[in-house]
Amino acid sequence: MGTQLSLPARWASHLQSLAGPADRLGALDRDVDDAKARIREILDELAGKYGVPAHDVTFAMRSVDDALSDLLYDIRSGYEHELEIESEP
Repeated sequence: MGTQLSLPARWASHLQSLAGPADRLGALDRDVDDAKARIREILDELAGKYGVPAHDVTFAMRSVDDALSDLLYDIRSGYEHELEIESEP
């Protein structure tokens, strides 16, 4: 027989520990900023190794920003919707 996973999953319990949608949205923003910084470091290293100008890395980062926005759009929209519901009288 297989092993049964404990519930809730580790990632789910982290999200549940955040008080509300504003906290979850803030955490998402921080995580996205961290991801972009890490990706920028990797691109800068690669560009330095191959002599790619910095402005080309900056241009490439626009695509990274778009990709992260697309990836997390539904999650962000859900948090924003929850915020709207919370703010209704």
